[in-house]
Amino acid sequence: MHCSVLRAAGSDRGNAAIEFAFVAPVFFALMLGILEVGVMTFAQFALQNSVTDAGRLIRTGQAQQISALIGEDIPVQKCAKEASSDQATFANEQDWFKQQICCGVEGLMSCDNVVVTVASPSGGFGSDFNALLASGTAGTFDSASSNAACSIMLVRATYIWTIWFPGLGRILNSNLPEKFLVNVGDDGRLLSGTTTFRNEPFSSGVSGC
Repeated sequence: MHCSVLRAAGSDRGNAAIEFAFVAPVFFALMLGILEVGVMTFAQFALQNSVTDAGRLIRTGQAQQISALIGEDIPVQKCAKEASSDQATFANEQDWFKQQICCGVEGLMSCDNVVVTVASPSGGFGSDFNALLASGTAGTFDSASSNAACSIMLVRATYIWTIWFPGLGRILNSNLPEKFLVNVGDDGRLLSGTTTFRNEPFSSGVSGC
């Protein structure tokens, strides 16, 4: 009788191990997939918030003031929104503005791979903003328009997020023709932050827009 009880207990433990072996891959795949999508979504929100904050520097005329300092090789704050930020010199206003966006996403994405576009559509808010993705406009900085009072501006930053969980993109894309997760190449998702606005009348002699 005692031996039968021991055999039954050992059999139960063996069954539990076999069941766990079947369930574990699905469980860990689900957990890692949730983690992947969660981090990527957080990075998307961080990029959008950073673009909005950086755009405010143009809209209020702060970028215009800092551009004059950069032109004279005077060190400026690396991150304008942080009063305690270290100072640095920049080759041009474009590099400085890109850094302002990178300040909000450091640790999440490589600044070298962030592509920034600053443009002033000639047709104002009624323009086809998608046309600014055409060749010669992506990854550019229109300093003349950005530093002009009352200009209508578009600020966009993009980043290709590499899906690190093996096969997750293909699994989620298999039944989704709109390609929810992977929409750039085999293992990348394009993250994008965009803001449009009219510059304030920050220049002297401009009473309103």
